[in-house]
Order: sequence, then C-alpha cells, then structure tokens
Amino acid sequence: MRSFFKVKTAEDIFESLKDIKPLGTESVHITDAHSRVLARDIICTEDLPGFQRSTMDGYALSAKDTFGASENLPSPFNIVGEVRMGQIPDFSIRRGECAQISTGGMLPEGADAVVMIEYSQMVEDRVVEISRPVSPLENVIQSDDDVKRGQVILHNGTPLRPQDLGILASLGISQVDVFTKPRAAIISTGEEIVDINQKPKAGQIRDINSYTIGGLCIKSGVEPIYMGIVRDRFEDMKSLIGKGISQADVVLLSGGSSVGVKDFTLDAFLSLEGVEILAHGVSISPGKPTIIARRGDKTLWGLPGHPTSAMIIFDVFLRYLFGRLSGLSRPAEYSSYTIEAELDRNIESASGREDYIRIKLADIEGRWLATPILGKSGLISTMVEADGIVRIDMNTEGLYRGEKVKVRLF
Repeated sequence: MRSFFKVKTAEDIFESLKDIKPLGTESVHITDAHSRVLARDIICTEDLPGFQRSTMDGYALSAKDTFGASENLPSPFNIVGEVRMGQIPDFSIRRGECAQISTGGMLPEGADAVVMIEYSQMVEDRVVEISRPVSPLENVIQSDDDVKRGQVILHNGTPLRPQDLGILASLGISQVDVFTKPRAAIISTGEEIVDINQKPKAGQIRDINSYTIGGLCIKSGVEPIYMGIVRDRFEDMKSLIGKGISQADVVLLSGGSSVGVKDFTLDAFLSLEGVEILAHGVSISPGKPTIIARRGDKTLWGLPGHPTSAMIIFDVFLRYLFGRLSGLSRPAEYSSYTIEAELDRNIESASGREDYIRIKLADIEGRWLATPILGKSGLISTMVEADGIVRIDMNTEGLYRGEKVKVRLF
C-alpha cells in the first residue's frame, strides 16, 4: 500500500495558495451584481441627494424665526406655498413665512429648517402657529450629506450587498465591473457510489458529496459544474479530471484520496502534464487524506470520500481559495464568520494536528453554549445537526468545559 508523503500543515497550504490571482473581469447589470466582487473602485460623480430635502412632514422656514416659540407662546407664520414632490419650489421664504413640505421635498430658497407637523397648529386660513423652536438644518438633509462628489463609495475587492446596489442606482450606474465567477468541476469517485435517483444495493450509497460540495460552491459565489460519478478506473478518472481542468478553474474530486490500491487520484493527478503535488495528506482532522495539486493557476483537490471530511476541507481551505479567485480584498476575513461561545464539556485532541470539532449552539439566558457533536466523519447527520466548528490548535491537547471558544459558523 502507498504511504502518505508530503503531509502538510494548514499553514503550509495557505502559504501555497497565497499567490493565487483573481480571475478576469466582466461588466454586469446591477440586477445581476448581488454578491459579486467589485473589480474597481466606484467614485461618486455628483453630490447626493443634490439638493436640501426635508426628512419630515411639516413646515419649511428660517430657523431663527422660531427662536422663543413655545406651547404657551407659539409663533405665527404665514403659509406662502406648498412644496410639490419632485419639483423645484417657485417661491422663496421671507421673515415670518413658511411653506408646507412633505418628507423628501426640496426646501425653498430662504428656508434652512423644517418644523415637524406635530408642533404646529393651524389657526386660520394660511396662518399656522409653531410651538417649539428648531435649529438650523434640523430635519434637513443637505445636498451632500449622503455622499460627496469625488468620494470613493465602494472599494475594489468587496462583495456587493443590496445597499451597495442601491447607492449605485442612486448615481445612475446600471453597469458595474466585477471579477469573473470561479467555476468548480465536481467529480465523485468510487465503485460504491450510485446516482441519487437510483436505489442503492447492499454495499452501495447514493452520491452525497456532489450536492454538498455543489451547495458550498454556490454559497461561496462559485459556479459548480457537476461532472458526475467516475468508477475506480485510472483512464476514466484521468479523462474526467482533464475535462474538468478544461472547463473549470478548480477541480474537486471526492473519494479515492486515501491510501489504498484502488485509490487512483494521486496517480491521475501526476499523469497530467504540468501538475505539481502540493500536499498528499493534511495534518487536520477530519480531512487528513486530502491531495492538493496545482497546474499553473488551476488547483486540483482530491477530497476525502466521507462527507464531513470533505465539507471541513472545503470550509477551512476552499472558501479561502475561492475568495482569492473571486477577487476579495480580504479573503481570510470573508471566509470566516465566528461567534464566541462557552464549551459545555471537555474535548480531547491529539497533538500534532489541528482538530475541527462540530458544534451545536444554544442561547442560554443571553450567552451562547457550545455542545460538541461527536461522530464518525462518514455520518452526514452530524453536519446537519451542527451550527459550526471549533478549531483546536495542533499544539493543544484539548479544550475544557467552561472555556471560551470561537465557533466558525456554517
């Protein structure tokens, strides 16, 4: 049997991936830009909103005219007009005058504040009494309060959120340059794997990994290409991997990565021209029997066949890799969402490897409690039950009950 060689630490793997460059760029309509990564800074070309506008329904006036107004001694104002929404007022405000205005309306010339309608009382036709003073610019948005001309409002390398699309729309930007979506070819291997529409015989299981890995790709902003199932036949595997390389940026092959006479993944990778093996085994658990190879800017991953192991490897390494390919400015940050919780029991760990423990979270009286979910890596149900994982450092022999830990959320 072939033994492991080139077993690498997680730190080694990240080091070998840090020179991966983003893919190309393309221009898309903002209706298709959600979660896409910006390929250039967006610089504001105009002030927003571009005019002084009211934030309340009420009366536009000069603030200094309200000084001294109170409920016992309200100040009277002559109503000289009404501001129509979406129109420029065709009148101005002089001393002792005001204008009716709705939220979002443009302040007329001479007005610098808005009194809320709750502090007004109509006493006769076209005369209103104001019962409280206002400060200059109270209840008013200035012309450049939202964004200023020349300001960088969105930075290269950030994923676009709904509010980002909103500010693009406010500036009249309908097309935006984004990085190309990475594509991942997904292959399942094994004599025992059958299609999900097929009833497994004794000794067979349905293809789980294609769909868990595909779902993880979609969640990471990656386009999955489902290549199907390949049997433990060297030439068939080599051919399908080669096809995957031609169609995708990353090849994700699950199964066939452990030590065994019928595990052809390593041989298939090595048989392809220009392929360099980066790791044959990673010092983490679960997920040690992982093979990582590279040909130019493309990477090939021989993931473990056990669903939990494959998903942990994806979460730890592939989210980071796809972040780099997607053009994220800080892929390590975007690939990790954590919450602090307190362990409710001890966890043992073997030194010399990183352990990733599945965790179930519970909110107990305002604090998060983390319960380890123990089970073999071949059990998909443990991942269904888990909310995230906790990393135990390779130089640590375990964690103790009551200890604060960072749970990496799924």
